[in-house]
Amino acid sequence: MHRTRHRGALRVRARSTVLILVAAVTLALTTTDAAMAQPAAQQSEQPTRTSPAASPAAVASGVVPKKSEEHCEVTKAGSPERRRGAVRACASITSSSSSSSSSPRLAAAQPLAAGSCTVSGVGNYAYSRFTYCVSGLNVLYILRDANGVEIGRGNLEVTTSASLPASGTAWTEQVTVKMTDAQRDVTSLSAKFRAACGAGCKVTKAAPWFTGNLTLGQSLSGTVTYSSTPAQSATAQFDTSYAMYVTMPGATITDPNASWTNPRPIRCDDAVGGTSTAGCAIPSEMPVVAMNATSSDPGGAIAAYGWAQNNLNDGWGKSKPLTRQVSGVADRTSRTCGSAGTEPFKANTDLVATDTCGEFPFAEMKEGGIDGARCVEVIPNASSGGWDTYVLGNSLELDRAAPCVRAHVPAVDKQFADGKLAAGFQSQRIIDADQFRLEITTPAGAPQASCLANHPLGAIPSGTGWYENTTEPVAHVNKTITPIGPAGTRPTKATACLGKTPGTGKPASGSPTGWKDAQKFRDDFSPGTKQARCHLIANILGGPGQIEDGGQKNLVPCWQVGMNTGTPSMRTFEFEAQEEVKKDSFGPNDAILYQATPVFRDATSTIPTGVTMTATIERANGTAEELFPNVYVPNTFKNTGTLNLGN
Repeated sequence: MHRTRHRGALRVRARSTVLILVAAVTLALTTTDAAMAQPAAQQSEQPTRTSPAASPAAVASGVVPKKSEEHCEVTKAGSPERRRGAVRACASITSSSSSSSSSPRLAAAQPLAAGSCTVSGVGNYAYSRFTYCVSGLNVLYILRDANGVEIGRGNLEVTTSASLPASGTAWTEQVTVKMTDAQRDVTSLSAKFRAACGAGCKVTKAAPWFTGNLTLGQSLSGTVTYSSTPAQSATAQFDTSYAMYVTMPGATITDPNASWTNPRPIRCDDAVGGTSTAGCAIPSEMPVVAMNATSSDPGGAIAAYGWAQNNLNDGWGKSKPLTRQVSGVADRTSRTCGSAGTEPFKANTDLVATDTCGEFPFAEMKEGGIDGARCVEVIPNASSGGWDTYVLGNSLELDRAAPCVRAHVPAVDKQFADGKLAAGFQSQRIIDADQFRLEITTPAGAPQASCLANHPLGAIPSGTGWYENTTEPVAHVNKTITPIGPAGTRPTKATACLGKTPGTGKPASGSPTGWKDAQKFRDDFSPGTKQARCHLIANILGGPGQIEDGGQKNLVPCWQVGMNTGTPSMRTFEFEAQEEVKKDSFGPNDAILYQATPVFRDATSTIPTGVTMTATIERANGTAEELFPNVYVPNTFKNTGTLNLGN
């Protein structure tokens, strides 16, 4: 703030001003040389102040108190004030509500929406990331006679508001001064207004008006303008300050008799990076990055990040702020997704084409870079206009204390989310070390079939539905060969929620549990007869069958003609489900809850004696109807009812 400095008493006043600056607001009431020009008898009447006691909380808070110290000056001989009998003219700054309370309460800043500067109360500063304003800041002007008795008063209410440019470094502040009180000998006031700002800023228009007299109810309005030119990759942080010259019309005043400073600094920078240009913001207001995706967007990564916010304890960007860190992004990426972690990300292109690691917290954050082995791995899947997120792995209970997520998403989905993050940095002017919140929105999705809305932990997305294979331990994966097989698992149930668009299944391969036992049985009892690895969730319904995609849990040994194909066979009922989802009557949010359960003779069996199958159509409106009941398909040769492979 710029002001003229004088001798003597002004040095004492300057020290008082410094103390108030510590509280981030200057309410200095400067003196003039008027007393110096008075006769010797009058020069003994020095400027005086009376101050309400300020609480420690008021000093520490850095907000405007309800009333400032009062500063009085001797009126000049022959001045309009002196002609009315006033020996002293006193000024102080108050809020509109100060008269209603004798205690020095504080005016709390109110949060603002972007682009808004509406103050909910009076005498308050209010801020958003790109706006600041004050309402109800009053300059009280009082005339007193030789006995100190008040003979008149006038009040000027000051309102200012400004919107900072997210892109650009010049802005305008609107200023309005209104005379709201006029009593006795004060019937009108003259008000000048000047703005200033600190290092790194330039006031390009300091006065909203140059002359102006006010009577009760009248207002003066105008604008002041500022600019800042931060160097590339640099920032400039500064305060804006204000001074008013208030007197009776016709009187002369050379120094301001009321001044104050915006409690919160402004920052202009050219340090966001990327394609961003320079801009300005209120750094004390935490920015919010909006990361949203519509149903037509490649929003898988965004959906996974939103899942992490809502399901993991840390809730990064929601419960806890994130912190941008410009350096070390590649290293943090490598720790979570790459070779620097103890378990590097392994793309699963059987489930996700162009599978890419979407890490959260982001590598662009100080909170990122967590060892990927500690992360929950998820796959988001578009469904019913929204997104479902599936947790990978065999855990029956989600570890909500996990510190991070690795999402399996198509490359285009990861790029889309990265673009949203970069755009948020630019629009909110988030520079290195800035904290921010992350607001994620994805489509809620339409009402859908029960199994689509409630997938179990461990389910794998497939088309617009999902499947799940469960297993149980078995003593030997093959028990009739020599030597017998090692311990392993056998399938217990395969469940699928078949949406309107089934997933792409995989052909059977590998050596599922009991495969060598089945080959021995064939060689012993029906040499040359063709056998198969039967899918519990059929290939045509999106079931897996490979080693890498977990298909071994979805396969059981069977006769090729018998349990696998023929009439009736598993294929009979699989085809019925396949045809049902193609019907026009089967809606986009309907589903079939499909189950195939192998039936074993005992706990040591490696090959089932047959499979029980059931399917129920679940409608989006909550109704359900049976597609086919519990049907049992035996694991026998053709339709002879003989040579059951079950052991």
